[in-house]
Amino acid sequence: MKMILRGLFAVIFVGCQLFVGAQSLPINIEGLSDEQLIQLATRYNLMGLSEAELEAKAKEAGLGSDQILLLKKRIALLDPSVAGGQLVYNNKTDSYVLRNKVLTKGPSIRSKDSGNVLSVFGSEIFDNLDLSFEPNLSIATPSQYIIGVNDQLVIDVYGVSDVTKKLKVTTEGDIRFPNLGPIKVAGLSMDDARVKIKKALSRIYPGIATGAVVVQVSLGQIRSIQITLLGEVRRPGTYTISALATLMNALYASGGPNDIGSFRKIELLRGGKTVTEFDLYDFLLKGDLSKNRLLQDNDVIRVGTYDTRVALKGALKKPAIFDLKPGETAADLIQYAGGFADIAFKERVRIARLGAAQRELLTVTAAELKQFKLLSGDTLSVDSLPSLYANRVWVSGAIYYNGAYGLQQAKNLHELIKLAKLREDAYLERGIIRRLKPDLTPSLIPFNVNDVVKGSFNINLQREDSIHIFRTTDLRERYVVAINGEVNKPGTYDYFENMRVQDLVLLANGYKEGAARQKIEVSRRLSATGMGSDTVSYAVIKEISLDKSDDLQFELQPFDIVAIRRLPVYKEQITVRIEGEVLYPGTYTLSAKNERLSDIINRSGGLKSSAFAEGAVLIRNTYVGVTSSDAALLGSKARLINQQSGKNLVPVDGGDSSLLKTLSAQQKPMSIRLADALTNKGGSNDVFLEEGDIIKIPKSIQTIQTFGMVNLPKQIVYREGVTLKEAVRESGGFAVNASRKNAYVVYANGEVKTTRKFLFFRSYPDLKTGAEIYVPAKSGRSKLTTGEAIGLISGLTSLLGLAIVLVNTSK
Repeated sequence: MKMILRGLFAVIFVGCQLFVGAQSLPINIEGLSDEQLIQLATRYNLMGLSEAELEAKAKEAGLGSDQILLLKKRIALLDPSVAGGQLVYNNKTDSYVLRNKVLTKGPSIRSKDSGNVLSVFGSEIFDNLDLSFEPNLSIATPSQYIIGVNDQLVIDVYGVSDVTKKLKVTTEGDIRFPNLGPIKVAGLSMDDARVKIKKALSRIYPGIATGAVVVQVSLGQIRSIQITLLGEVRRPGTYTISALATLMNALYASGGPNDIGSFRKIELLRGGKTVTEFDLYDFLLKGDLSKNRLLQDNDVIRVGTYDTRVALKGALKKPAIFDLKPGETAADLIQYAGGFADIAFKERVRIARLGAAQRELLTVTAAELKQFKLLSGDTLSVDSLPSLYANRVWVSGAIYYNGAYGLQQAKNLHELIKLAKLREDAYLERGIIRRLKPDLTPSLIPFNVNDVVKGSFNINLQREDSIHIFRTTDLRERYVVAINGEVNKPGTYDYFENMRVQDLVLLANGYKEGAARQKIEVSRRLSATGMGSDTVSYAVIKEISLDKSDDLQFELQPFDIVAIRRLPVYKEQITVRIEGEVLYPGTYTLSAKNERLSDIINRSGGLKSSAFAEGAVLIRNTYVGVTSSDAALLGSKARLINQQSGKNLVPVDGGDSSLLKTLSAQQKPMSIRLADALTNKGGSNDVFLEEGDIIKIPKSIQTIQTFGMVNLPKQIVYREGVTLKEAVRESGGFAVNASRKNAYVVYANGEVKTTRKFLFFRSYPDLKTGAEIYVPAKSGRSKLTTGEAIGLISGLTSLLGLAIVLVNTSK
């Protein structure tokens, strides 16, 4: 607040120098742009003054109260986004907001009823930023306006003489017209002031009497007045407002009555006497502002405490907390709330009353509302109509128009079914009526629907009867047929009478390419008709061929299962891929299930001269041809692997189906001896190929490599006869924690050989070009602590002493 008001003073001070050049002269506040207001306040950094400090500083600069009020209004009209959020009044105790172009105290959270639902009727207008009750300064001055000090009168003389004067009312209440002297106008209404000024001017303008000269008096700049708000208002205090402001304008600026303030008893005091008593309900309910009087300087507005405050809730048009005057009744209160809601139970009203020592509950009938006297703290509750009907019956099921009907139009069962329109699929043998007994326990009344329709049977209906007519399809198992095998969309389909196999195939989007139409199997449920007490059969199996005319007429029955087999000779293409050093690498389709490794090499044009046949590798899918039925088996294997290894090597958290998808995509390298397969075609190394196989043939390799626990793992140029020890030596030798006995070699084709040991001798694998030497680390063993070593030595010593004693004893 102080920061902002200091900014306002900066605008006043600098504006005076810019536009006038002297502090004692009035400035054109309206002539300053928004940017000038912001720039000047920012430039001189004069923000932080309180409202009172601003007025004091402004008066020192020669500004009147009307100019200060205009400045406040200009600041309030600034867009906060343009002003950067700085030029907004704010301090520790007050919060100011812009309400419809009037800077007033901001709204606050008002108290509600104990349920935190209802608010005080009328309080919302003081929280509405689109209201202000601001006087309209653009209209003619009201004739009852009382002229006061600092008002500016505009006197326009025209006709034979033509002169215009803007005269300010002095502190003595006079205006001074040139060549005439003072004219006392303070305290006069505008009409009285016009008559007096016209009479005074006739002394120097004789033409006024004849009509040759016309005098017109209007109000120029309107003065500001100070009024005081006391009592139960949100923010009591002294306010500087326009002289055209009314009682409602001042009340709105203060935030309105507080939690205990009366909305019905607002007094305007002038000179210590009550001028008028304003009732907000006259405005809220009738739009009557006849007592919204113009304010004068030093007027006092006093808001008293409420006398009777009553809460009204429930089925009303406007539930709220209302203030009541003496003599007003519960009927008046309901009228203030806009009357009962359409769904209200109007026969009675329940009242919760705060007694002297305890709470009370009262029930008041509708006839007693006009005489019933309410007490402060009463809570009136209006109930809604219960979900009960005096003449309702229900109908549902196999009819076209389900729902509720009135007993006047459906007195009996025959009339109700006729109104609701029976469906063709209705089960005519039996329907039911659900009826409530006098004690509200349910009972069931069966009837024959067909007899009711024909009129041979009828029954009178009662209130809340519920009639249900069953559908034929609801009284039996749903009729379906199933199809599986070589169709595009296997599954279960609704059964239709006269359905044939070819119809079901069409519903399944037709055959697959390999479907065998000559061998179609239909399995049928065993019928209970004609069967004994037990049988070893499960189903009736029928084989049909759609190439036979008789079988084309074979009709399906409900729950039949049709299986379309695959032709024995039908095969889908199986592909393998060959990569690397062949003349024509790529993907090849196997011609037969007995095609071997050498055959695919020949089809790819053979090996290139740079091919390294000894390093060829075959990569094969881990699981080939797996189906969903293999999921349980694979899951069992995976869990066993994880259990034995102690690690989650194969994830099984997603279930067997997720595991099946994971394992189906896994591939592993397979050691092959391609050179031997090409030399000895059809031999044991010339393996049969399977779907998804990948054959990789590298270029010639001239190096070997060391990995693991050697001091410097590296690649070494292969030379004939090089041994594992020599390769390790060239790699800096074995590391300290190397496990020499577990060293192994992986050859280029994927074969693995390990170190063998006989007595104290180790036999390391031979090396070939492309070989990889792996030296693992020793398994970690914890060393004996000092205490463990002493204990072990003591135990051994004791055993040795026992052995000596036994030997001596045996001699």
